[in-house]
Amino acid sequence: MFKDFSDPIYGFVRVEDHELKLIDSVPFQRLRYVRQLGVAYLVFPSAQHTRFEHSLGVMELSTRIYNSLGLKDRRLLQIVRLAGLLHDIGHPPFSHTTEVLLGSKGHEDVGYRVVTQGQIMDTLRKEGFSWDEIELIARLAFKRCKDSSETLLSNIITGEFGSDRMDYLRRDAYFCGTSYGFFDYERLLNHIELVEGKKTVNMSAIRALESFILGRYFMYVQVYFHKVVRILNIHLIEMIENFFGKEYFLNTDLLMTLTDGDILSVALKHPENLHVRRLIGREHFREVFHTQSKKEFEEVKEDLVSMYEPELMRFDAVSKKVLDEDILISENGKTFLLKELSGILSNLRDIEIYRIYAEKSMIDELKSFLAKRGYYGKH
Repeated sequence: MFKDFSDPIYGFVRVEDHELKLIDSVPFQRLRYVRQLGVAYLVFPSAQHTRFEHSLGVMELSTRIYNSLGLKDRRLLQIVRLAGLLHDIGHPPFSHTTEVLLGSKGHEDVGYRVVTQGQIMDTLRKEGFSWDEIELIARLAFKRCKDSSETLLSNIITGEFGSDRMDYLRRDAYFCGTSYGFFDYERLLNHIELVEGKKTVNMSAIRALESFILGRYFMYVQVYFHKVVRILNIHLIEMIENFFGKEYFLNTDLLMTLTDGDILSVALKHPENLHVRRLIGREHFREVFHTQSKKEFEEVKEDLVSMYEPELMRFDAVSKKVLDEDILISENGKTFLLKELSGILSNLRDIEIYRIYAEKSMIDELKSFLAKRGYYGKH
């Protein structure tokens, strides 16, 4: 038995009966109500997609990569598919935006517990998966590998060009209405190969790989780190702390009952609340300064705080490496590092953006203050 899910990225995603049992479970269905990009839809109106369809897409791509590597073990493929399907099960409402509220945990820590306890674990056991297999699914999904063979399998999902990143790039670009994510993924998938026990990309697909990495780079600059998205993220956190406190996010059982809708439904009942007006009423703080220099940012921040109430401003710092880990390129059975072969990527700077925001009524005054100090315009 199987079922096909219609999907705008892949056409159809086919799931087997045991996978459908997990998909139909309450913990997984909750992902239908957790937006992939948090409150980015307030800037990119069609970015309404959720962790639910992304998780199906990751499972689909994990299968393609597994087969491209020439791996033959069908039971292991089932395990990899399930790891891809469940890799985001622990996300809090609004996804990465609210992960700061999890304290010392990340969504991977929450996800590991959800997979190895409760309904997900019970369903897997009923579908014939042993406890050892369930633990393996969790280790692959949440990067807790015990050896190199598990690292290879986990890399299919979580790696630099794994199914997670490949799916969210294409899906996010599609729903945000941008073109950055439309790399030649078919060529890239068809040229992934196993060399000396490691996942590599054949030299003939290096341009497709560069396109993928550049696309992700531009998505970070233009979407994920968009100046309005970033300040709305800050206001969202403040609103949640105002209405809910942190106990829901620190308690896994409570967290797994929360969705975006729960938070927004409470907020919308209080339209006059300052935090609600900032997030939903378009009264968000505006950018008054940005730079790529941490030193300059700290200097400006110090000057502003010495003259104005900190509550009138918000300070934001974000960064992203071009590559979190180097990628192996293969040619004639030999492997090389991508950065050694790609002049484009070797010369691309890591992303670093420092911003200062202020209440709308303070913008002109603060810009004038910064200009007099010789800062404004030095970006």
